[in-house]
This record gives sequence, structure tokens and C-alpha cells, in this order.
Amino acid sequence: MSKTHPVPAQFEPSPVAENDKFLVRSETEIFFILRAVMQRSTPVALYFGRGNDFIWTSLLALDREHGEMVMACGANEELSQRELSAEQPIFVTFQNQVKVQFACDNIQPTRFEGRNAFSVNIPSSLLRIQRREYYRVTTPVTDPLKCVIPLPAGHHPGAVELTVSDIGCGGISVIDLDAKINSKPGTLYRKCRIALPEIGAVEVTIEVKSDFEVPPENGRVRKRYGCKFIAVTEKTRAMIQRYVLRFERRKTPDR
Repeated sequence: MSKTHPVPAQFEPSPVAENDKFLVRSETEIFFILRAVMQRSTPVALYFGRGNDFIWTSLLALDREHGEMVMACGANEELSQRELSAEQPIFVTFQNQVKVQFACDNIQPTRFEGRNAFSVNIPSSLLRIQRREYYRVTTPVTDPLKCVIPLPAGHHPGAVELTVSDIGCGGISVIDLDAKINSKPGTLYRKCRIALPEIGAVEVTIEVKSDFEVPPENGRVRKRYGCKFIAVTEKTRAMIQRYVLRFERRKTPDR
């Protein structure tokens, strides 16, 4: 790494083999992620020369029809020229506080709005490394997600339906009106079912990690439970991630 160009630790490349469960291959989702990075002018660290050098850049434009994107040239002219001859440079950035990493090829010098830039192919896959289990999206207030939780034998009713207040690949928070489950941290609920609009239903095991009271609603006692998914399958994780991405995309207007 160039000592004259220190990079924050969070922008350092992550091993692909160890993070393949975070791999995104959907063209639509890849485009959405990159567009969000572009719209927020998020800094991008570009590594080349077998990872020994890097420059700061940013995503300037996306051309989905031709499968290309335009990146800004770095401030260091020497490094910027060397990057043009690099084979499959690695890009590291963030989208909504989640690390994004991808490799590109076919680097070509170009001009963008009167300044030097370069173009690369839009990647066919990227890593969206969502390690933090507490990273979740707040679900809609109108037509909210519901989690159907089966209760142990002997309870009536046999299951309860709670409103999901937020969701991520690592877990959910649910709102319990009138103490329907009255659980404590450490309680496990198996075969819980969540219907994800336009994605499908997932079945998960959840563990209650926290519980606290929230302001009453129309005089009704409410509790909020923070829950962790236990032994979630890769298929289920992928479905939840697709829901999160679609939900974020709808909150981000097109330019």
C-alpha cells in the first residue's frame, strides 16, 4: 500500500472466498447498489498493482444499456495512469453503511463533463458485506410485515401474529400488543413465518435478545422484542436481502 496515501481500515479489500455468502449476482440489484453509491457521491477506494497501490475515486455515471460506468480519476496523476493498465482492479465503497466490493475490467480513459475520467464494465457480481446483524431497515407503517410465531403446546391460541418493526439478514424486531408472548431474553421460537411482499414467505427460528416497553397505543401496553435469527439458511438469507434491497430502492427516487 502506498504510504503516502493511507486508507481507512474499513476500506481495505476483504477476502472473496470468506465472504461468498454476501455475493450479489442479480443485475437489477447490482445496478441499484451502484446507483445509490453514485447518487450519494460515496468515496470509492480503487486497488490495483496486486493491491499494492490505490487511489480515491468516485462513481460519476452509469450506463446500464452498454454495461459501463464512469469513474473519476484520482488526484495522483502517476497512480491514475498506472491504474489504466491494471488487470481487474478492486473497488471498495459503502452503500447505506454496508461494505460493497467488486472487481472490474476493460479500463478505458475517457472524458466526463470536461475532465479526465475512466470507464469500466459494470461488474457481473459484487460483495455486499453485511456483517453487522444490527443493520436493518424499518418496515412500512402502513401494511406492515407480520411474523407468525407458533407457541408451545398447550397454549391458546396456538400461534400469534406480531408486527415486524425492522428486519435485516441477522434478525428482526417485533411489536407485541397486550403481552401476547411475554417473553424474556434467551427464549427461542421455531418455525416462525414472515411473508415478504413480492419475494415469498420465509420460515425462521428466532431468539429473543432484548425486550423493553414502548409508549402505549390507544391505552394498550406494547413491548418491543429484538430477535436474532438462528441457523438461517442461505436461501432464506438471500430472500431477506432481496426484500431489504427492494425496500431501499423504493425509498431512493430515480434521477
